[in-house]
Amino acid sequence: MRTLTAIFSLLLVASYSFAQSISGAVLDENAKPLPFANVLLLKSADSSMVKGAVSDANTGKYSFEKIASGKYLVSVRMVGYQTHFSQPFEFSGADVQLETISLSLATTQLKEVSVSAAKSMIEVKNNAIVLNVESSPILSSGTALDVLSKAPGVNVDQDGKISLKGRPNVSVMIDGKLTYLSADEVSRLLQNTPANNIESIEVMQNPSAKYDAAGNAGIINIKLKRDKTLGANGSLNLNTGYGRFEKYGVGGTLNYRQKKFNAFGNYNYNYNKRFQELDFYRTVPLRDELTIFQQNNEMINWRDNHNFRAGIDYIVSPKTTIGVMVNGNFGSWNGNNDNRTRLSGLNPNPYDKMATSVDIGDKWNNIAANFNIKQKVGKGELTFDADYSHWKRDGNQLLTNVFSNGETQNVINPLYVKMKTDANIDIKAFKADYSIGLKNNLNLEVGAKSSWVVTDNNLDFMTKQDADWANDPQRSNTFEYTENINAAYVNLSKQFSKTFSVQAGLRGEHTNSDGYSATMNQRNKRDYFNLFPSISASYVVGKNHNFSLSLSRRIDRPDYQSLNPFIYFLDKYNYQKGNPFLNPQFTNSYSLTYSFKNAATASLSYNKTKNAMTQIVEQDNVSQANFATMANLNDFQSYSLTLSSPIPVQKWWMANINLTGVYNQIKSPFTDGTFIDNSQFSVIGNVTNTFSLTKATKLELTGFYQSAMIYGIFNFSEQYQIDMGLSHSLMDGKMRLRASVTDVFNTRNNRMLISQGTLNSNIYNKWETRVARLTLTYNFGRNEIKPARQRKTSIDDVQRRVGGNN
Repeated sequence: MRTLTAIFSLLLVASYSFAQSISGAVLDENAKPLPFANVLLLKSADSSMVKGAVSDANTGKYSFEKIASGKYLVSVRMVGYQTHFSQPFEFSGADVQLETISLSLATTQLKEVSVSAAKSMIEVKNNAIVLNVESSPILSSGTALDVLSKAPGVNVDQDGKISLKGRPNVSVMIDGKLTYLSADEVSRLLQNTPANNIESIEVMQNPSAKYDAAGNAGIINIKLKRDKTLGANGSLNLNTGYGRFEKYGVGGTLNYRQKKFNAFGNYNYNYNKRFQELDFYRTVPLRDELTIFQQNNEMINWRDNHNFRAGIDYIVSPKTTIGVMVNGNFGSWNGNNDNRTRLSGLNPNPYDKMATSVDIGDKWNNIAANFNIKQKVGKGELTFDADYSHWKRDGNQLLTNVFSNGETQNVINPLYVKMKTDANIDIKAFKADYSIGLKNNLNLEVGAKSSWVVTDNNLDFMTKQDADWANDPQRSNTFEYTENINAAYVNLSKQFSKTFSVQAGLRGEHTNSDGYSATMNQRNKRDYFNLFPSISASYVVGKNHNFSLSLSRRIDRPDYQSLNPFIYFLDKYNYQKGNPFLNPQFTNSYSLTYSFKNAATASLSYNKTKNAMTQIVEQDNVSQANFATMANLNDFQSYSLTLSSPIPVQKWWMANINLTGVYNQIKSPFTDGTFIDNSQFSVIGNVTNTFSLTKATKLELTGFYQSAMIYGIFNFSEQYQIDMGLSHSLMDGKMRLRASVTDVFNTRNNRMLISQGTLNSNIYNKWETRVARLTLTYNFGRNEIKPARQRKTSIDDVQRRVGGNN
């Protein structure tokens, strides 16, 4: 800690002497300093915004620091004055003093000006692939999870699990902040986040040391909208949809911005009722023969969700900005599962049919708060974040099992089970980051973060005896888990020339955790420290060609529920259980990328994961039951090649092609003493065609295909679907109507095969994927100027590894 303090102290001194900046001044029509003018630094190529500033209250001066080399222009706007655009200029890293800008009074009301030209749906920026949501009629009319499924290299299966280039364990960020949600909870959050709240999505395979080391497949950063227009503005949106069941939602945003003050907020409500069919066919060896289980599940679930976000930013001075933000979501998840199981072959039971009915009722709520400060110190910048989050879930399940033989009912007594779960998770985190531009185009970033997690999980397991319910103490459980992670990093980047730059960093994370099961009287403590290096280099050839090489080491820790050793009852023959001995997995990732005009890309990657965490199924041949759990397997290797490019077919027709070829391989001893040797070459691709029918109307047609794929002991069959969308702008762009249909021909389903030792299962999973949606959005308030939508904030540290069973 003394070393880190010393580093910060040295940087505070150095920051007054070294850095490069772009600066200038704004005057009024009388050549006097004009205070609080809105100054934007734009890329000259497409007028997209890089940074924003406000002219000084006394001198009218402004400045932009930590700017990458390139061609830019400056726009200046002030209520009552005409908007001014400077001539394009070249910035090579040395200080640039721009000519003083004099604004003229506006004689008439300005028409709407668009600073940002229509963006390509896919762009390459700063070693990340960016998906611009508003460029697509289909994307902006669905949910955040729908958007992710269209990002290059990203796949979302029917259960909402996210993978990148064929690898799971992706860390999801919101506005540059990691969530702490498990895969199930991330899926739930994104399913209830409207796509029209999203500005863009960034996909980073090898992020720098500044980011948390979690996420072996990489990081996906979801950037939410927040307008920078002065005055009050907002939007209202209505949506409805229908597949097999109804869906609908309503929401709105409100922003109020003055020269030194900005307040923003949004609220959304969504209701979604949907259908799922899940079928199993499996065999269990018995006395040199087989018992055959054929199981059909028809599930209907309906969930309603409320989510909100509200915050205030206040510019205390040109050097100091403070912010407060609160966000949360709450709702319920209810469902009914009708399960029919038929037993054949050599059957040791007095029954050959089992009917299971499951009634589910869950409620959850999450509230998170953040306080942050951004302080300019000389030519450097210091940011500090303090976060708190509380997550709570209450669940109830009632299971009824009835056994029959032929036409004879109740050949044995029915089995009635009631389970009540109660989960509480508290998360606290503090983070500080300091960045400064030094001499000779050298930039330095250092930072530290500490987080504390406390979880408390309770399960009451009850069975019905005669007419009374009785608690089963052997199957009830209390599980407590605490975790503390302390981290620090240093990151250096240098622009050696206009064509060559290098970034290198090192992050250290110390983890201390303690899991305790009261019922099983089992405690598992962990204490470990790891280093995570990262390096990247970029080389530009001419104006259009860019080559980059990156590598990093990353970690994935088990989510909290995966460590809970308790056995969770699904039906008489199917269970879930945690693994308290589950270890984190580590991944070394290497990537070579070529991009043309920052649009077309080709990326070659190799990843090797040690102690790969994966879901497995264990089979008890005596009880004939299956147990789904998490386990560490040996090394998992993945090779991939991703191609992405926009293709302007005609002026009115733009195509975007994303294609990934991936070879996955795993070799490992299995828990039953057998050996896994599984490999597969797979292709994942989607093609999006956007047709500009008129200036106000766009039509979109998208096709998706994924060939057979493996992960661990699971072999997945091919999947494919076609989506369509239409958008139309009304009332001079204030109103937009979007219509879309996903999986038009209802072809998307998921088939899995498990064949390992005596474990043989075929699984068919079909969600309600064909859904027609209609979305209406109305924008109101001040909109004379629309800067390229920007959402760059450090407010939103929520949750990532909260366990869930839905």
